[in-house]
Amino acid sequence: MKTRQLWLDLTPKGGAFRRETFVEGQSNAMARKALAEWQAWPGGLLTLTGPAGCGKSHLGHLWAAQSGATACHLNELPRDLCGVLWLDDTLAHYDEAALFRLINAAAKGQVRALLSARTSPRLWPCTLPDLTSRLAAMHTMAIEEPDDAVLTGVLLKLFADRQINPAPSVLPFLLQRMERSTLAALETVQRIHALGHDRRQNIRLPLVRTVLAQMQTQNGDVHKENDGLQTQCKEAG
Repeated sequence: MKTRQLWLDLTPKGGAFRRETFVEGQSNAMARKALAEWQAWPGGLLTLTGPAGCGKSHLGHLWAAQSGATACHLNELPRDLCGVLWLDDTLAHYDEAALFRLINAAAKGQVRALLSARTSPRLWPCTLPDLTSRLAAMHTMAIEEPDDAVLTGVLLKLFADRQINPAPSVLPFLLQRMERSTLAALETVQRIHALGHDRRQNIRLPLVRTVLAQMQTQNGDVHKENDGLQTQCKEAG
């Protein structure tokens, strides 16, 4: 009986937010410039926005190391705010009253803070009347989906982390066909790694085509399932 060999994914999990692993490109150039000018932020605050996996947390780690900022969550802010703070994934720990205090303290020069979220502060939940205008006025910088330079660097790093040397044709092929996000790049490389190991094949175009076809099929099934649920909800309503 043929047995399937188990394998270990030795890819770094977290703790890899180093400057040498951050891929610079046009899509994050404005954000990098804004972070370098942190002592001059209007109102003492900056909110980095962008899709999941675009590099907000990575840039935040680098900025915190440079500025000496303390990492904290919005719902755990101390009563007396001072110094330099970094609040990653703000909406995951959302607290309107704490945010209101933070904005006021920053405006008075008591604290400087970097926040991050997927959406603009204008879209954050708000029930406090005085908070609405402050959210609309918050200094915000968006990180775009990765351009070719960034995505190429991300793919090269992900393959190198797994000690994979893909055929030269693989990267251009992926850039033309895969979803343009770092999260999609991570999932794609993980699947390529797994299938290549399972089949004991080198990473060449036939194997990569198979992985992308599998992902497209699975995504199509998910969309069909979601459409079916929406139809059922409409019929029930």
